[in-house]
Amino acid sequence: MKIKFNHIKEQKKFIAYFFLRVCSMGLGLISNVLIIRKLTVDEFGVFSIALLVVNLLTTLGSNWSSSSILYFGSKEKEIYGSLNKTFWSRNIIILVSILIITIGIFLFREQVNRYIGINIWFLLILWLYVSVIEDYLYQYFLSIKKQITSSMLSITAKIIYILLIIIFPFDVKELIILYIISHSSVIFFILAINRNDIKKFEFDKTWFKNVLNFSLWQLFGFSGLYLINFGDIAVVKHFMTSREVGIYNAAYQLFIAVASFSSVISSYFASSISASFTTNNKKNIRRFYYKERWIITTVSILMHILIILLSKPVIILLYGEEYLSSVTLFNILMLGSIIKYLTVFYMLYYNANGKYAIQQIINIIVAISNIILSIVLIQVLGLIGPAVGTVIAYFFSLLFSYFYCEKRIKDYIKEVMSN
Repeated sequence: MKIKFNHIKEQKKFIAYFFLRVCSMGLGLISNVLIIRKLTVDEFGVFSIALLVVNLLTTLGSNWSSSSILYFGSKEKEIYGSLNKTFWSRNIIILVSILIITIGIFLFREQVNRYIGINIWFLLILWLYVSVIEDYLYQYFLSIKKQITSSMLSITAKIIYILLIIIFPFDVKELIILYIISHSSVIFFILAINRNDIKKFEFDKTWFKNVLNFSLWQLFGFSGLYLINFGDIAVVKHFMTSREVGIYNAAYQLFIAVASFSSVISSYFASSISASFTTNNKKNIRRFYYKERWIITTVSILMHILIILLSKPVIILLYGEEYLSSVTLFNILMLGSIIKYLTVFYMLYYNANGKYAIQQIINIIVAISNIILSIVLIQVLGLIGPAVGTVIAYFFSLLFSYFYCEKRIKDYIKEVMSN
């Protein structure tokens, strides 16, 4: 009876978390629509290039070590009742990374400005710092299973951002300043950190090595993910003008809004799946892979079909007639979104079982494939080439993960059922 009650409680918690994440993604979509409506297509292209750069900096600054607080933090919390060792180990990694990046931006500021098209190197540094703090807090709350708080962090920042976008006129530089101001609000969430989780400075050499080794593999993987997510935009920037970048990124941002729902599944279940494997809770694992996975998959496929059918009127309504070319790009990318939903269950398996090396190798192979395909196909198919290349790259990831994970998952489920 108690197990059933806990399961119902978890389902209610997931529904609440899912609702908040939907709200967060909806707010992100609203802000993108407002930005696209207020900027010209060329200006949005320049802003897209700035996003391309800052996402690279954030990947190298903090994202590559973000999974460590989920993987090691959840284990440390389960075993020791705190996150102290993981917290301070990751602090050292982030501080060194940020210092190197800051020096690099300063030394190559002219090249950075020339690549983006406007003088914003100093704003990029501020943008990076805010993004790192936001990601840091988000991962912390997920690691201690406070998914609701992690969602509220994102929602708060986005609401302030939207209000500032509505109130103030802006060009690309001023838009970045509005982003920095609004997302600085996440700093207040530091007050929500449990002081029992984070105590005085503690350096555990063995724990630090484990976190660093894990994060180094994640560095390769997150670099791969960056190329998968932004490599096609970089290719468009190289071969075409900022206007085409704007057209492509308008479709891509809408694609991200849909595909990000897969991260809801990953973020919510990451800690519990990792803890279930750590404590050998086979019933939870069986329920997730045997039942919940297929329910989520069916719903997501039906959702994608509906979105594709409505894509043209929706894009015209949101962006305007100038972005009509984005419709075909978006529909192609939706195929990639479906694949991402199917792949996320295998990503959870990799992380929960410490198979991060395999996962990161997959990401690197897919990333390289994405870049090569995008470069080749853009010269053959034009602007839709990188979109097709992205979908094929995602399919490679799904195919490999299916052959690697599916039999292992089924064998595990059979073992549970036989017991």
